[in-house]
Amino acid sequence: MARAPNRSWAEGLFGGARLGFTCQLARDRHNLDDANGMLGMQAMNDGLTSLDMRTLRFLQLLLRTSSVTRTAMHLGISQPAASRILARVRDLIGDPVLIRTQSGYQLTDHALSLNEPVDVALSAIADVFRPSTFDPAQSSHCYRIASTDYGVAAVLGPMIEVFAVTAPALRFDVSPLVPQSFSDLEKGAIDLLLYADLDARDDLLIQKLFDETYEVLFRQGHPLEEHAVSKQALTPQDVSPYRLVEFSFPGTTGLKPDTIMREDGDGSHAVFQQPYFTTLPFLVRETDAVAAVPKRLAEQVRKLTPLCSAPFQPGCGFPYHLVRHERSRHNPAVNWLKERALKITKFD
Repeated sequence: MARAPNRSWAEGLFGGARLGFTCQLARDRHNLDDANGMLGMQAMNDGLTSLDMRTLRFLQLLLRTSSVTRTAMHLGISQPAASRILARVRDLIGDPVLIRTQSGYQLTDHALSLNEPVDVALSAIADVFRPSTFDPAQSSHCYRIASTDYGVAAVLGPMIEVFAVTAPALRFDVSPLVPQSFSDLEKGAIDLLLYADLDARDDLLIQKLFDETYEVLFRQGHPLEEHAVSKQALTPQDVSPYRLVEFSFPGTTGLKPDTIMREDGDGSHAVFQQPYFTTLPFLVRETDAVAAVPKRLAEQVRKLTPLCSAPFQPGCGFPYHLVRHERSRHNPAVNWLKERALKITKFD
């Protein structure tokens, strides 16, 4: 007698085949959905690539007028041109936008939902092409500036006093002027720097603020005090008998001593070199040491301390600059600060 086939084994074999076929079909359907989605996105991207401001403006007016004719009149285009734009919009968003009813043309539900997004889109595009402005009275902009303490005292100090009234919310983040500052300016880590005797570079915008001269700073009762009264200006020969305190200023490669008081440049009388102008008064007030400081700083020191000063060597001085990068040429905030610095330091 022939043996009947094992039903469970056959069902398992064909059941497994059906399951494998079903899984493959699901994977194929998923891949097809992905492909259709990618094609849909590509089609939308292609449509957006050809989208222009006139199309958006047309849609904005159409949403307000519900009339192709009146929209065409507002835009100054022909009725056929308006119809072509409407066809493009319909094709792009997959909605008729405007339909004919018994009571006339009406916007679709989807079209009505587009009022705010279209207004926002046009406003955002307008913002992109709107010239930037700067209102110092309302701005809380933070200026990033590299400077020596002299720049703070001679330029930023007088400006802050004025800004307290005209631009009360402006902020200043001042970092020490060091060789790295020039790289920071190039990289955009700072907005500008204050510096003297700078060689011009193609990528820097250099604005001279003023020409500065020197005065010699010394204590009251110093032997130079009586000597200075009889002379228009002291010379290196006049200060050579005394110990010299020198300021070391930052350059593009490192600190350099300001040797204007030296008679022969050998540095034999320079007892103290340091990179701070505002500490010089503390170094000369109790000794016969002398220091040459910029005139603007000497004037402030005389107001705050009993120290004396006298003009030093006619023709000895330096120009002082506000330096920024070429990319800030049309920055309204930086341009405004530059103009204020010019005006304030001119009359300071």
